[in-house]
Amino acid sequence: MDAGLIAINLLVIAIIAVGIGMTAIGLPGNWLIFFTALGYGYTEGFVHMSSTALLLLLGALLLGELAEFIAGALGATKENASRMAIGFAFVGGIAGGIAGTGIMPGLGSIAGAITGSFVAGYLAEYAATGNREKAGRVAKSIMIGQALGLIFKLAMAIGMVVLILSKLAW
Repeated sequence: MDAGLIAINLLVIAIIAVGIGMTAIGLPGNWLIFFTALGYGYTEGFVHMSSTALLLLLGALLLGELAEFIAGALGATKENASRMAIGFAFVGGIAGGIAGTGIMPGLGSIAGAITGSFVAGYLAEYAATGNREKAGRVAKSIMIGQALGLIFKLAMAIGMVVLILSKLAW
């Protein structure tokens, strides 16, 4: 077994693990996973990481992005959220995910992202409308939408990783 191949495979595994972590906190980890697979395919001449595998990965990537966007948008529009609440909830989700990762990587990342989007969405909607009840409804809807989108996108990331791992040449 070639030591260089083992080193490349271990590097791919490390990068895709980072990609899953990034996805869990709301960052573009699925893109990192896809481009890692593309780079691996290029490195090994697309023998193991074939164009079919790359197209499947791209499909999963785009499906995850679309689901996250639609779920978040539906959650926000359900309660007629202000643009400020939507924007702040997005930023709050990322900040909460990073903070949650510092406390407990994995579940803490997801819980932090969901909590961060709720708190930021609530504060922004309350600042925009002055109505606590509406702010609570908006924040809850945004949080549920983002949570569902994030969970689906994370499932796509895990599926992508499984496919990549099955294609690594050992």
